[in-house]
Amino acid sequence: MLTTDPRSVVQKRDLHVGGLGASVSGALAAVADPMGDGIDSWTKRTRHTLRDADDFVHANSYAALAVVGLVGLAAGYLLSRR
Repeated sequence: MLTTDPRSVVQKRDLHVGGLGASVSGALAAVADPMGDGIDSWTKRTRHTLRDADDFVHANSYAALAVVGLVGLAAGYLLSRR
């Protein structure tokens, strides 16, 4: 599986393809820099949410088990309907 770092887009803005790279470099930089910041903030929020969910499950294991069971029953009911 090929994985690339989202920040590699910033490195690609310096490439010159067919002589157009020099004129398009500024526009690509204007798009790539905010993308990197957005990805970083999204990653931080996701990690924080997952950490909160993990803490909730550890503190309320029976409630979490009940929620998972109800979601499973609902999904099974909806999938079995024709």
